[in-house]
Amino acid sequence: MKKNFSAQRMKDFRAKLKKAGWDGYVMPTALEQRYVSGVELSDGEAVFVVTPRQAYCFTKKLIVSKIQPACDFIKVKAVPFGGMLDGALDFIKQQKIKRVAFDPAVVSLSVGEQLEKAGCVRSKSLIGEMRLQKYEDEVAKLKKACKIAAQAFEEVKPKIKTGMTEEDVRILMAIAMHKRGADSVPFNIVCFGENTADAHHTPSKTRKLKAEEAVLMDFGCFYEGYTSDMTRSWWHGKKEPAFYTKIWHIVDKARVAGVKVLRPGVTAEDIDKAARTLITKEGYGKEFFHTTGHGIGLEVHDQPILRSGCAVRLEENFVVTVEPGIYFDGKWGIRLEDSFLVTKTGSKKLTQK
Repeated sequence: MKKNFSAQRMKDFRAKLKKAGWDGYVMPTALEQRYVSGVELSDGEAVFVVTPRQAYCFTKKLIVSKIQPACDFIKVKAVPFGGMLDGALDFIKQQKIKRVAFDPAVVSLSVGEQLEKAGCVRSKSLIGEMRLQKYEDEVAKLKKACKIAAQAFEEVKPKIKTGMTEEDVRILMAIAMHKRGADSVPFNIVCFGENTADAHHTPSKTRKLKAEEAVLMDFGCFYEGYTSDMTRSWWHGKKEPAFYTKIWHIVDKARVAGVKVLRPGVTAEDIDKAARTLITKEGYGKEFFHTTGHGIGLEVHDQPILRSGCAVRLEENFVVTVEPGIYFDGKWGIRLEDSFLVTKTGSKKLTQK
């Protein structure tokens, strides 16, 4: 019998609530709801109330059928249109659930104010802590999302020709990922020439690829709710400048340095330090102006962030990116990024065919 990992996550979350001393937890956001239910909802379609004993979903009648796959472990209560949060708070009051938490980082200001007015208490991210270490089904979906992105790139790169626009290439990548099973393409950055120095450039419909210049592509897709993220940089043409080659190899060495550190027990800042130290020693520390990486999962930029000062210790089944870069404003930039699964003894690259 196939294991229901969503039911297991909900069970584990209820145990976490009990251990933390909470009588309940209000979950108004789709991200948290998907994590513990496995159901894809949009913000505003439902509100969950979870206690150490039971989980409840307050939603409008129209949405009840969407919750059906999770009905074995979530009790669904239909409420009038627009009354999901009110229904959840009335239930808490009626059931005399006393210590009820919510995560202020994931709700809007108005919802947070309403929750506090009802007596709910701000708490650190209980769901966020759980989401750091992936379950078996999450790892499988992340692997698939990464494989889709890597295979799509292998297909598209040989098709990139002088005269194509950044938007032309972006569309090719989107189609290549969708036809391999991607649910959506949340970001798909294509940069030519001077635009490669813009870390998060928006692809242009008019900027055409010239015969001899830099190319940078940063892309990923969602597969069953989980994302991939990878970046490739190269010189388009047969006359690659020696300086470009030099910087490319420095970035690649920094990527390797970060990956070598990647294993259970190290902190997020340890990985950042390894990559950043190498680039700084080469004399390009100021040109590496972003973090070395980040977690991926239900979000593209997830926790932990691989940066100085982040003391989060990585554990087995964390999934993070390593993506050092060097950029020369107005000229070109280079970034190399892969996604990695932390294993018992080190890490495994996921962004590969």
